[in-house]
Amino acid sequence: MARAPLAGRELTAEEGRILGLIQDHYGPQNDREELTWLADGVAVLLVTDQAGEQVLMANLTNLAVWRAGSVITESQLLTDYLLIQDD
Repeated sequence: MARAPLAGRELTAEEGRILGLIQDHYGPQNDREELTWLADGVAVLLVTDQAGEQVLMANLTNLAVWRAGSVITESQLLTDYLLIQDD
């Protein structure tokens, strides 16, 4: 996968919201500059925890589309896809 910092488009509002959820839970090191851009402008993030360990891969574009289309619930987004559990 080729990385291109600040690739040719802005994140959608929902992609940005999901990135914010990731940053709130896993840390600010998961920023826009860490995105990998795939074909057709798909934004993917290899999410790392505070210790620098990769914990998951989040396809922000797919997750945003699925949430907008009600394919997944907010609860599913958090627990199943972002591995964020309620405290």
